[in-house]
Amino acid sequence: MSHFRFLFRYLAKYKFSYLLGTIFIVLTNWIAVTIPGYLKLCIDLLSESTETLDTNKDQLLTYLLIMFALALCIIVVRTLSRVFFFNPGRAIEYEIKNDLFQKLTFLQKKFYDNNATGAIISKIQNDINGVRMICGFGMMQVFNIATALSFAPFKMWQLSPDLTLYTILPIIVVFIIIRFSMHFVVRYTRERMVTLQKISGFIVSSLTGIDVIRAYNINNLTSERFEKTNHELKQHSLRISFFRSFFMPILHNLENILKVIVLWFGGSMVIRASLSIGELTAFIAYLALLTTPIMGLGWLTTIFQTGVLGIASLMTIFNETTPEAEARPLPAAVRTRLFNHGLVIKNLSHAYPDHDEPVLKDISFSILPNQTVGILGKIGSGKTTLVNCLNRYLPIDEQQVFLGQHDLCDLSLADVRSVIHTVSQDVFLFSDTIENNIRFGTELIQRADPQDLAIVIHESDLTEDIHRFPEGIHTIVGEKGIMLSGGQKQRISLARALMTPCDLLILDNVLSAVDYETERILLEHIHKRRTARSLLIVSHRVQALEQADLIIVLDEGRIVDQGSHQSLIQRAGLYRETWELQQYQ
Repeated sequence: MSHFRFLFRYLAKYKFSYLLGTIFIVLTNWIAVTIPGYLKLCIDLLSESTETLDTNKDQLLTYLLIMFALALCIIVVRTLSRVFFFNPGRAIEYEIKNDLFQKLTFLQKKFYDNNATGAIISKIQNDINGVRMICGFGMMQVFNIATALSFAPFKMWQLSPDLTLYTILPIIVVFIIIRFSMHFVVRYTRERMVTLQKISGFIVSSLTGIDVIRAYNINNLTSERFEKTNHELKQHSLRISFFRSFFMPILHNLENILKVIVLWFGGSMVIRASLSIGELTAFIAYLALLTTPIMGLGWLTTIFQTGVLGIASLMTIFNETTPEAEARPLPAAVRTRLFNHGLVIKNLSHAYPDHDEPVLKDISFSILPNQTVGILGKIGSGKTTLVNCLNRYLPIDEQQVFLGQHDLCDLSLADVRSVIHTVSQDVFLFSDTIENNIRFGTELIQRADPQDLAIVIHESDLTEDIHRFPEGIHTIVGEKGIMLSGGQKQRISLARALMTPCDLLILDNVLSAVDYETERILLEHIHKRRTARSLLIVSHRVQALEQADLIIVLDEGRIVDQGSHQSLIQRAGLYRETWELQQYQ
């Protein structure tokens, strides 16, 4: 979508607030240009002879009271105009952040492979500020400048057309200088934005791998790289500050320049009696009202240019296509029957975008209801790639994987995730309690039966570990579970999967960090509980697959053998070799 359509989609939701804000902006500027008219009358009254001054005292007091009332009114309407413009800006920022996060939850693995986490965080936290400024202060300034530059020049022209023309030339010159400077400001703002994303990504990756940095004693090297990127950020910021320090003083002194011009030419007009002192005073007051929006025009240009860059940055996320947006979720009744005929794989092949050689080649097998299927293969044989194709973490071609009568590519991600749950070998735990990490993903987390949690903890062989923790099940596991061992993290991840029923549970080498005895106990519990109707167990250990109804043997992306455990150890092949080798470990 275009930048304008993206912005208008959010602005349209608050059109009533913007309409009220515009009305109050018009009232503010109308009152502002009305006050100098009464100021002119007061000055002209004071300029008259002392004999008439006594008779005009009541009229002078009336003018002063009117000016005081208008001043009070302008405080109220100006405050209301800011309320009705600024509030939508914050509300739109809130909505965009929610939409961004929701979009990020549906994006596929390829997006995260190509975009650093720190850069994504920078877009959500920093680049969105420019959009908020457009929707709030920027929109207010558009209508404020438009009305102010309409009312004030009109009043000035009514007082003296000649004097008004004298003030136009300096304004045009200043505007050209600002427009020239803004070209460089926008350029360096874009470079600063990219550098800020780069430094955010570097910080996130460095803090995530802080143990590796310390282990290899490369603290100084990491600091030097950070200092280099930070220096680039400083240079871009200084360049922006240089150009702003060049044109901002011109804007601030524009009013003084125009006052000198008005006093020079307007004073001579007063001497010639073609202009009264009151009219000259009112003209100077109108001039002050004119220079303020002109100064705001410089800021408005900066805001809109920065905001457009922010929108362009956010659009790199919003424009990403997601399968969820392309398929409608099935009705609940249909969804519950999706796995009745199992998962069927027909001639599945997959190649990564940057590789010509496919990782998977003509894979075909089925996972039926109430069946346990195992997959065994060497490191790099394509086991995890196969799993990520079956659960749609990776894009696949049509007519290769089917859930019953439905092509997996035609189903929404919500339907696929409701049927297939995956416990990845890349365990992730939130910086929360053990209990909340296990309960994560359950639909009724607050009302879940505590007895179910106790059973899952027992079946995941976590009971003794939790008793050793000082806070028990309420122990905070730390960032990414840093307070736990690899085996403990894997078992908590497994317990999380066992808390939520599904049709097909995929265990992708999730017990690699536990010993053989613990693995045997966990597998017994997994098979006994039957949280899922069917199991797909991926492992490089034969012991983990012995109870499977069907075992698929992968090698170099192909199925080289398949069958039950007993049948596979009876014939020569990779499975038997692996089984014999592991018997002596």
